[in-house]
Amino acid sequence: MSTVFPGRKRFLVCAVAACFLAPLPGFAQLEEVIVTAQKRSESVQDVPIAITAFDEEAMRERQIVGFGDMRFSAPNVNYTKGNFTGNNFQIRGVGTNLVAASADSGVGIHVNEVPIFSPRLFETEYYDVAQVAVLRGPQGTLYGRNSTGGAVNMITRTAHVDALEGNLEGQYGNYDHKKVIGYINVPLGDNFAARFAGLWLERDGYTENLFTGNDIDGRDQYSLRASFNWTGENTTADLMFSYFDEDSTRSRSQKQMCANDPSGLLGCLPDRLAFEKPNPSAQLSNILASDALLGPLGLFPFGSNNPGEEPRDLRKVFADFDPVYKADETLVTLDIEHEIGDYTVALVAGYQETTVLSRMDYTWNVGRPIDIPAALEFIAPETYATLFSEGLPLSAPSRNATGSVGGNIAYTPQGLESFDQSDRDTDQSSIELRLQSDYDGPFNFLVGGFWMEVDMQDDYWVIANGFDYVAAVAGSVGFQDGFGWVGPQFNTDTEQFTIESEALFGEVYYELTPELKITLGARYNIDTKGISDRQILLNEDAETGERLLQPLGADQPIPVAYRNDSEEWKEWTGRAVLDWAINGDTLAYLSWSRGYKGGGFNPPFDPVDFPSQTATFDPEFVDAWEVGVKNTLLDSTLQANFSAFYYDYEGMQTSKIVNRTSFNENTDAQIYGLEAEFVFAPSARWQFNANASYLHTEVKDFASVDPRDPTGGRDDVTLIKDNTQATNCVVSLSPEEFADAGVGGQVNSCRGLLEQGLPVTDGVLEDLDGNQLLNSPEWSMSLGGQYNASLPGDYGLSLRVDYYWQDEMYTRLYNREVDKIDAWDIWNAQANLVSPDESWYLRAYVKNIADDNHFVGQFLSSASSGLFTNVFTLEPRTYGLAIGYNFQ
Repeated sequence: MSTVFPGRKRFLVCAVAACFLAPLPGFAQLEEVIVTAQKRSESVQDVPIAITAFDEEAMRERQIVGFGDMRFSAPNVNYTKGNFTGNNFQIRGVGTNLVAASADSGVGIHVNEVPIFSPRLFETEYYDVAQVAVLRGPQGTLYGRNSTGGAVNMITRTAHVDALEGNLEGQYGNYDHKKVIGYINVPLGDNFAARFAGLWLERDGYTENLFTGNDIDGRDQYSLRASFNWTGENTTADLMFSYFDEDSTRSRSQKQMCANDPSGLLGCLPDRLAFEKPNPSAQLSNILASDALLGPLGLFPFGSNNPGEEPRDLRKVFADFDPVYKADETLVTLDIEHEIGDYTVALVAGYQETTVLSRMDYTWNVGRPIDIPAALEFIAPETYATLFSEGLPLSAPSRNATGSVGGNIAYTPQGLESFDQSDRDTDQSSIELRLQSDYDGPFNFLVGGFWMEVDMQDDYWVIANGFDYVAAVAGSVGFQDGFGWVGPQFNTDTEQFTIESEALFGEVYYELTPELKITLGARYNIDTKGISDRQILLNEDAETGERLLQPLGADQPIPVAYRNDSEEWKEWTGRAVLDWAINGDTLAYLSWSRGYKGGGFNPPFDPVDFPSQTATFDPEFVDAWEVGVKNTLLDSTLQANFSAFYYDYEGMQTSKIVNRTSFNENTDAQIYGLEAEFVFAPSARWQFNANASYLHTEVKDFASVDPRDPTGGRDDVTLIKDNTQATNCVVSLSPEEFADAGVGGQVNSCRGLLEQGLPVTDGVLEDLDGNQLLNSPEWSMSLGGQYNASLPGDYGLSLRVDYYWQDEMYTRLYNREVDKIDAWDIWNAQANLVSPDESWYLRAYVKNIADDNHFVGQFLSSASSGLFTNVFTLEPRTYGLAIGYNFQ
């Protein structure tokens, strides 16, 4: 993708430690950014692709600390955390909108040109990085796998033999933020060098847990990297090892919001968000443990609406325990290039092993104390003595998913509690081999082959002691004392998910004239995905319909079969580009590119409950047309780049949570927009940057049931709350007609109503044609200005301010008012002081100056959870000081 080499020119004039230290001349020139977006070193202004690239100095200037900060500096880039352990990084409206173990990102993430399926870039912070580049638009040839939106590449700094040098920097800021980063480069002869770098970060959390009294969403992590370079007469080899580890209280969502539904049919009202809790009578764990099903042994009075309190502050929660977040990553990349006459052979290989585990209070709530019914000790004394003599035990995730029935107990609260846990283990290996000409002459080419293998295990748990209680009571009272119904928790268990991806690709470049060049590229992709998974919650025998029971304490495997399936997709992608060097300062280009992302598997579900759903979802394709102009003007003091694009988006993959599981669907869409990027250095003292973008997105010819309101707001249908599954369905009768049918109230059995011949459906299809795609603001812009001063004694001082604004956007395709996030903006600033000999520097910084709590994303939970909404916010105001020392 893109890289910066030692000694190359930097992105902006007067970068922090290079220019403003020296006596300042009266003029300035912007200098080249060198990228390898086409697998060779070129000036970014000569590449006919919309690229935004930052070297380490530019990232420091603009406070691009982590992956999410790219949205503030690159046009039409949007970022939000996901509800589980993933994220959605979008380019021009294309990203990751799926909830499935088999889901791929729509933006290819690379480290040193190695594609990463489960990157940890989202958790760690940048350090000792040569460059991060964002390529906008489908990269259908050279970076072809799953790059329907574009590609991002982080290039780490390589070792070099030029000098022994290093840096050590320490930071301290509010929230007791402490960070140490550094590197040392060691020449080991004329041809070999080693480089070692690391980061350590620890800070308190941004959110207060009022129940435990602790600050949560804190960080405790470190990362280490070792790089080696060997350079021979015709061969260069770069080897990088890195390790990342985190053990913190990071929370996957900042807040849970809901407008309480008094009826309990939904849990949360569908028209607004508020600082309230769902109606507990709408939640499955309460329904199963209620007196409506268990009679005098019930823990919860069904029909009551007495939820816990929700603090009316986005930075305060009331949770039974603090979040747990553990992640690690081992990553190895190898890049070897060998020149053979007029040709270069390159090999890029990578290996990654990573794990992540995140556990949180599922409802951000503390249950009120509940007494175990006295009748249970009399009716099932062994069950009572084993599990309930001290309260309501809460299952722990276990290999066999038997939870408390199998003796696996996390802890014993005094009320109804729940938590969820998302964990994933991934191993991947990849190799790319290519041959390319020396780009000397009118005709040149590049051909290559690619192979990648991924092996992943993924689990998502929702554990509630309402499930635990009914598992024990229904087993012991209904069958035999001391037996329990397994599994006593919800578990989407992906025992194995595999990807084998192969591709052959090539491009030819031909100069029609010295100014006019054509590029033709093609890639043949073969993606094979395999899955072995199942869903567990109070399972029954598939043949007899009888409950699956085990003796309490017997941690035996649950006899629920795994679904085993595999799919293969074979597709062509590619691009065609015509670029015209109008003069030495202006490049115009016209391009077509085709991106492709493979399909996948929906989580397992019961087809009886979901007759209209499919087990798989289809691939998606983007045909993109783009025209652009790149200009270097005013004696190289101004860069002005413009692009316009149109996307025909076929089969866009999108997700929704329906009745306790995730379903991924395909729809067509249309996208078009404009982008403008400017960098201007009128003098060595001043530099400015700006970008502005317009993005129009719309769904085409698609209808879907909205799980937030399955009736679609219609009054000629009747909403049903399933009294055993806590799911929702709709009867195509008016409430009056439904009442006349004499089949009971709106809390009923959806399957039972269907068996009685009533017109039961998942819900009313809503026409989404023309709706805006999620997380796609129509307008956005960023502005930055920096002033560089030479102080007495040759000290250097730079002062910088950055501003970002984005338009309102929707977080779901349904485009309801409740889905809308209002327009928001953010201000950042910093000041840098550098010593005359460049040996030390001092930096003061502040981010989110106004301390705004803007929403940047939302996630709607399932009907069985009460349809609460998890919201994701900007980090609060942070500020601090950094002091660094350079040596050589």
